[in-house]
Formats: sequence, structure tokens, C-alpha cells
Amino acid sequence: MKSGALNLFLLMFISTLTGCTGSDEDSVEAGAHTGEFKILALHGGGESPESLMGQPGMQALMSDLPEFEFFFADAPDHESMCHQCWYADPPGGKGEPNEDRNWAEISIEYLDGIVEEHGPFSGILGYSQGCTMATVYIANSNTSFEKALLFNGYLPTTHSGLNDTINEAAPLDVDALVFGGDNDVFMFGLEELAGVYEEPTILISSTADHHLPFSDDETYGDVLAFFRRGTNGTL
Repeated sequence: MKSGALNLFLLMFISTLTGCTGSDEDSVEAGAHTGEFKILALHGGGESPESLMGQPGMQALMSDLPEFEFFFADAPDHESMCHQCWYADPPGGKGEPNEDRNWAEISIEYLDGIVEEHGPFSGILGYSQGCTMATVYIANSNTSFEKALLFNGYLPTTHSGLNDTINEAAPLDVDALVFGGDNDVFMFGLEELAGVYEEPTILISSTADHHLPFSDDETYGDVLAFFRRGTNGTL
């Protein structure tokens, strides 16, 4: 088998072991990777569960946290949404704020189904637009999480309807980790995102770009400590 085909096969195989989902219809329940604490992971906009899982920082977390099981959800496809996005851009473009509070309803309902079928989840992890969706979901759902792990994220400022719901629910009573990299183009959104959570833990890497911290990052040990904090019985 050629190396490219072999790598694709291995990635697909690993996805099934870690609970990666393809769509509403063909969700794959977590298999051999069965940690004590279960984390729902949301990929970035226009990306995929495989792209998040394949990040070096995510691979390091999965290796160093065997007590955790990561379930990689896949943004539902819909004709009005961009491919692999948790919600579409405003109808009039990013220059015209969208006041529709139900703009992410398809993804909220999808995540409700994931929680019902594969939960309960102790925590929710978001990367980039996945942070936004995790925050939207916490503010709009009856599902509760003990921890929110938010990497390279921001608030949906071009969607005033979604933002209004978040701000009305704030401060969100979730133990939140908010991570940003000094070299990340979305670093500007860290302060606003952290501001809607009650007493968040904020970690800023002096070297990271738009990605989860690598295992040799100055903040990586603190990320592991946050995951493990309180795991002597409950997350």
C-alpha cells in the first residue's frame, strides 16, 4: 500500500477508536479508547474531526491523558451552511450583523443528539469556531458540563443574536480554560471569550500560532493540570 493511502487508512482507523463522527446518520460510538472522563470535542470552521484530532497538540493530549476519552463531533451539513462549519456567515456578509438568535439551531440540535446518544460528557473542548459553538451550546442548551476547554477561540461578534443570548446567560458557570497564542491572528478574541465565563483560567503562549499548544509549549503542563484538576472522583 502506498504511504499516502496508508496514512489515510490509519487516520480513519484511529477516528473510529476515538469516537469520531461523520454525520448524524453514521455516528461511530467510542470504541477501544475508553477513558474515565469523556470530553466532547468540536473542530474549527471549515475543518473536520480528523483535522482537529491530527493536530500535534491534540495528539499529545490524547497520549498524555489516558484517563480521558475524546469524542470528536462533526459539524452537520446543511445547504444553507458552509461545508464543515458550525454556523454560516451572516446573510448580508460579515459587515452586517445577524440578529437571528436561532442561527445555530441545527448544530445545537445535532449536539443534543450526540449528548443523548453518546453522553454524558464531563467536558466540552472547542478549537477556533468550535470554541464559539461550545459557548453558544452552553448558553442555549440544558446540557451541563463541568469543564470547557477553549483553544484559539472568539465570540460570534458578527452574529448579534447569538451574542445576545450568550451575554444574557453570562457569566457561564463552567470551569473554563481559555487558551490563546501570541502569534494567533484571532488572539484579539481571547479577552471577550474569557469575559463570558465565571473566573476562567487564561493561558497565553508566547510561541503558539492558531493551534493547540504543542507538548513542549510553555503552557502545556498547565493545560494538563487543568484537565486533571478535580479528577479524583469527578472532573
